[in-house]
Order: sequence, then C-alpha cells, then structure tokens
Amino acid sequence: MEMNKLRIMGSDYVGLFTVCNDTLAFVPKGLDKKEKDLIEKTLDVKVVETKIYESSLLAVFSKMNNKEIILPSYANSTEIENIEKEIKVKIIDTDHALGNLIELNDTSIILSQTLNFEEVKEFSKLKLNLLQTNIAKNDTVGSSLLLTNKSFLINPNASDEEIKLIQDLTKFKGGASTSNTGDILVRNSILANKNGIIVGDRTTGHEMNRIEEALEYNSLK
Repeated sequence: MEMNKLRIMGSDYVGLFTVCNDTLAFVPKGLDKKEKDLIEKTLDVKVVETKIYESSLLAVFSKMNNKEIILPSYANSTEIENIEKEIKVKIIDTDHALGNLIELNDTSIILSQTLNFEEVKEFSKLKLNLLQTNIAKNDTVGSSLLLTNKSFLINPNASDEEIKLIQDLTKFKGGASTSNTGDILVRNSILANKNGIIVGDRTTGHEMNRIEEALEYNSLK
C-alpha cells in the first residue's frame, strides 16, 4: 500500500476534512491542487469538491462506504444534489455530527451509544452488521476507529473487550496506534482505503509503521 503524509488546509488532521471509499473521495471546496493530486494518487480515487452543512470538515458530518454516503438531515439540498451525482445518499434524521459517531465499511457499521433508538433503527435499514458501543470510554467512535474493507485501526486506549467486539463484527484482526505524534483519536488524522494511506504531517515514523501494519489485510483465522 502506498503511504504519504499530508496537511489539508494547513491542518495535520487530514481525516476531519475528507471522506473516502475505494474509488471516490470528497474533499473541501477550494482545496489546493497539490493536495488533491496527492489524495488522488495515494488512494487511487476520483476527487470531488463539496461542503457539508456549509463546512469543510466533511468527516465530522458524514461517512461513506462503496455503496452510499450517510448524511445528516440538516445538510442543505444543494450539497445533497452535488453529492448524489457521485454516489447514493442515505439521509439520517438527526441533530448530531454523525461522522464523529459512526464508522463503516461495506459489511459493518459501528455506532456510538449516544445515538438514540430511532437513529439506530434508521441505520439498521442499511443491512450491515451493526454494533453499538463506545470506544475507550469515549462516545466519538467515528474519531476513535478507522475501518476499511481490509482491516481496522483503533484508539490505543480501547479495551480488550471493545477490540474483541469489533473483531467479531468485522472478522479482521485490526490493530491500534496513535497518529500525529500521540493523538489517540486516530481517525481524525488518517485517510485510508484498500489502495493506500494518508497520515497527518506530524505522524512519526514509528506511528506510520504501526498504522501500516494494522491496515494491511489481516483477517481473523
């Protein structure tokens, strides 16, 4: 897998600004061409500019897999129409910043315990293997977990029980690491798919090795 460092809009927290699957990445409007080119090359994706809730922090409000993107009901119609040109859209009726509270791939979805019954019921319609849990006593599971179709990377403070739940759900061994020199909310600092990995510019060599090892295909035997 190709792996590169990047800053997006001057920030090392590259995972906050972009959502991607194995063929497509949504990035903030006005993103520098060099940054877009590196995302396109490293992840082998088509890069499309957009906003969500008039914000450049796309992953705070949304997540996606190869089938569809999940958006909150407060995303505006122009944003939704722009995104629908590229991928199917699933709208969830919520007031939450959804991207912070969910993580998914093509077979599984992990939901924060903050989400209520009606919200979980909507997610269950996606027909994915579903788990509702917090990670490391933190309800922002969408920041503590990065899930691809090959493996997962998790907050290093996650308990053995939490890791086992995610392993049983996904059938991946996964792995844990910090990023950006000690950040435990690893999803905020990383973009990844089956093709490549992009990490925040302050990520150390040791962290990069652990991240790459965790995200290589490692199914449970």
